[in-house]
Amino acid sequence: MHPQSTGAVRFIAVLVLVLGALDVVWGISALANRDFFDEEELLFSSIQTWGWIHLATGIFYVLVGALLLQDKPAGYALGMFGAFLAILVNFLSIGAYPLWSVMLIALSFCVLFVLATRLGE
Repeated sequence: MHPQSTGAVRFIAVLVLVLGALDVVWGISALANRDFFDEEELLFSSIQTWGWIHLATGIFYVLVGALLLQDKPAGYALGMFGAFLAILVNFLSIGAYPLWSVMLIALSFCVLFVLATRLGE
């Protein structure tokens, strides 16, 4: 990262990588073991569909984390979009695993807030 990057942005870049990895784990878990989740509580679709969605979101988030670590300007915009997307996906699949989803929503909101406030620096 460049010297002008703040510690908050570096922390968020690592957090984005961790959140992406957690979403990948969520997706793989949903695809590998349907019994681990409560499929009846989902708003719509099946747990396997949500598994693929979380897997794709997680991979996208890991790529965004790499951009943020390199301090690329596109990383900020894609990071905010990715955080919004993660909040939306986790909210819509909250019935399958509520505690996990609420945790990821809260952390994604932190990412969105820090990237939005540090965008112009």
